[in-house]
Amino acid sequence: MEIEQRLGLYQIFLKLYQYHRSLLDEILQLERTGHKTFASRTIHYMTGVIEGEQPYLVTNLAGGKTKILLQPQGLWSIGRDRQVAISIPDPHLSRYHAVIQYIPERGFSLVDLRSTNGSFLNGEPVHGRMRLKDGDRIRLSNLAFSFFISQDTQILDQVPPAILTKLKEATVSPPSVKPSIPQSPAQQPKFDPLSVPKHTDSRQGTSRFLEDLSEFKDAMATPARGISDFSIPELNSVARGEILDRFFSLQKSENLSIKG
Repeated sequence: MEIEQRLGLYQIFLKLYQYHRSLLDEILQLERTGHKTFASRTIHYMTGVIEGEQPYLVTNLAGGKTKILLQPQGLWSIGRDRQVAISIPDPHLSRYHAVIQYIPERGFSLVDLRSTNGSFLNGEPVHGRMRLKDGDRIRLSNLAFSFFISQDTQILDQVPPAILTKLKEATVSPPSVKPSIPQSPAQQPKFDPLSVPKHTDSRQGTSRFLEDLSEFKDAMATPARGISDFSIPELNSVARGEILDRFFSLQKSENLSIKG
């Protein structure tokens, strides 16, 4: 059953590769994990802030560092050219790719400057001026980021004494831990061969699945399993591993959240 589920997912990605390669490239670019942790990935974002009558942007698109960008005309240009407000050295971007514009009484909008690879708002191509909402997803060619809007300022009450106490306790240095004394060979636990898992393999699950894929070609070609005319496009093992690792990890996290 697990193999059939994996083959079904693999078929989906074959279709993406054949008919929606740009979407697959975006997934790989945004969600590339390999052997890295999720914390090592940079999540791009842009926030439009309106404070009084002064709009400005807060973003980490320029060089990966968070910056506050004030522009007197309410126009923030994005592209590959060094003279634009948000210059990004991405060869897939046009020199003058798009503009974020703020208009009083109307808010923030996205305008595509007739770029070569296009601009997209929540998956839809941008034509003319499209108004932005909190939580929108913007993609400029292969560069994708989330857009947020902040218009309300809230002044919070003073911190309750109970929280201040907890904060003080949490910041106190923990007691020093005494170094453990090495055990003598007689005190060390004995090796139990029955405790070792029966099925051990140095290969990870996804890599093994990709390497052993040829064993299931006959099964995939069987009409009874609903998998016919199977063909593998020219994907190297690294690309296929990244695709499957990403979506198997998503499937695991969804299952855990449902159980929780």
